[in-house]
Amino acid sequence: MDYSEKDFKTLPLSYFSHLIGHEGENSLMSYLKKDGYVTSVSCGGSSSLESASYVSLSIVLTKKGLANYEKVIEAVF
Repeated sequence: MDYSEKDFKTLPLSYFSHLIGHEGENSLMSYLKKDGYVTSVSCGGSSSLESASYVSLSIVLTKKGLANYEKVIEAVF
């Protein structure tokens, strides 16, 4: 059984993508948008290799967000 078959039912990449990319109440997006730091947040993943996967996070910053990029990074982690 390879990596992707083992995790097929739990779909960890979908879970993280949805959790991080969610735009509703109490989400990363709502938190950063409230302070005027971002215009969008999106997240996705892929498991194209047998034993490795990746999650990609894209955040579009406003000018205020760029000036406060360290706070944005802190919020993500």
